[in-house]
Amino acid sequence: MLDYFFTPKAIAVIGASNDPLKLGYEVFKNLKGYRDGEVYPVNVKDEVVQGVKAYRNVREIPDDVDLAVIVVPKRFVKQTIIDCGEKGVRGIILITAGFGEVGEEGKKEERELVEIAHKYGMRIVGPNCVGIMNTHNGMNATFVMNAKRGDIDFISQSGALGAGILYKTIKEGIGFSKFISIGNMADLDFADLMEALADDEQSRAIALYIEGLKDGRRFMEVAREVSRRKPVIVLKAGKSESGARAASSHTGSLAGSYRIYEAAFKQSGVLIAETIDDMLSMARAFTQPLPEGRKVAIMTNAGGPGVLTADAIDGYGLKLADLKEETMRKLREFLPPMAAVKNPVDMIASARGEDYYRTAKLLLEDPNVDMLISICVVPTFAGMTQTEHAEGVIKAVKEANNGKPVLGLFMAGYVSEPAKELLEKNGIPSYERPEDVASAAYALVEFAKNAGVLKEE
Repeated sequence: MLDYFFTPKAIAVIGASNDPLKLGYEVFKNLKGYRDGEVYPVNVKDEVVQGVKAYRNVREIPDDVDLAVIVVPKRFVKQTIIDCGEKGVRGIILITAGFGEVGEEGKKEERELVEIAHKYGMRIVGPNCVGIMNTHNGMNATFVMNAKRGDIDFISQSGALGAGILYKTIKEGIGFSKFISIGNMADLDFADLMEALADDEQSRAIALYIEGLKDGRRFMEVAREVSRRKPVIVLKAGKSESGARAASSHTGSLAGSYRIYEAAFKQSGVLIAETIDDMLSMARAFTQPLPEGRKVAIMTNAGGPGVLTADAIDGYGLKLADLKEETMRKLREFLPPMAAVKNPVDMIASARGEDYYRTAKLLLEDPNVDMLISICVVPTFAGMTQTEHAEGVIKAVKEANNGKPVLGLFMAGYVSEPAKELLEKNGIPSYERPEDVASAAYALVEFAKNAGVLKEE
């Protein structure tokens, strides 16, 4: 369903341009990297666009076209959609703005465009959107830069904020599978796209930036079904009265009372993020297996981060695991006398990779532990590297092999990049702040509850 938006056999860019100052230039330039089909520029004046033969009208393209990206002035949109319908196009990404977000007249025009599209059996994403990206086949039908390839589907109601988050994730090394800017949702909305992405084998989680919903009941129905199979994380804007007013004027959506939204989200099984970092932290957690309980073990080479992380997980309703006496006895056998062997386990600053390995293995094998958070701060002496700490944790996970989730926390900025990359390559997400790793742990527990994996105490 809706595959033609993500894996089209042929794409027409209507409004493709040779002028670098126009959106149609960027969209066509980006789509030249598409690997799964042909891309055709449509331009009423130029016979060649960016070195490629152009067509004056989409109907003149000799091959079938199943996706059209429309980047033409508003006054030409209606006829362009009719042309697409007569050509047999199936999906339209309408980037052009100036419709429902500007008032009632614009909403009326939107409804007319949707009626025309449906008459021809077409569906529309937009208007007033940035476009769609599929990083797994090089389809960048937007006017922004390519996202890093990954396993998170991200749907954003705000195009500019969505693009800003995309740039943020590139800087932080976080990857997306699909990026969808849905704009005014004149036709396809969150529910439609969640339904389409529920069985996306290239993603592990769906993240949503929502300002308002046009059909809350359908959203709840779809979210309830999808969130049993795949985690859905929502960042809702417009919680305050001022924010709700701003959201309503931005995309023409009905923002409504946040308390109503919050209740609906909780009933639907979606995970509620409070911030952008929160949303991304949660979404990244699902490279890990699901825990069977809420009991967390924390290991660290410094006491402070362990305490802060304990505070953070407590705020999410998670618990510090009570370690078995046998586990603590074995920890005392090799850790220094000054080390704390109760949870959090503080191995102190002299901890080497071997200490991380032996400690992680013991904690993972403790039946009272459902999940492990491994913390490392800057080792500034004795020639230690954070990479050897990561190697120790990875080795322990492989040897324990009991399906318990592990999350990393490296509080060392750029110094820890090689170690973080090593963990990520082995499927262990790594964070930089206690509150981020705590939100990831919470997300794993909540989805485990939705999926029926969690054994409630």
